[in-house]
Amino acid sequence: MTTHLEPQSPPNSPSDRNQYSTTVNRLAAEFKGLISAECINIVVTGCLDDLSWTTPQARPELSERLARQRIISYLDSKADNFN
Repeated sequence: MTTHLEPQSPPNSPSDRNQYSTTVNRLAAEFKGLISAECINIVVTGCLDDLSWTTPQARPELSERLARQRIISYLDSKADNFN
């Protein structure tokens, strides 16, 4: 069974969009060849949604750290055949 995730809207303010793009680009470079930029975009958006309760100042760093951890966990699970 394939799960399809629909991305939420990226942040709206110019500074938030800039930080969002920076985070996605940095993670895409870090995980190049392992996971698509589209998937990274979806993960980062989900992390931002999950961290909506945090202060706006903390959200960029927290979302990048959470996204990185989720991607690493996904890749580790994939390497272990999701066991």
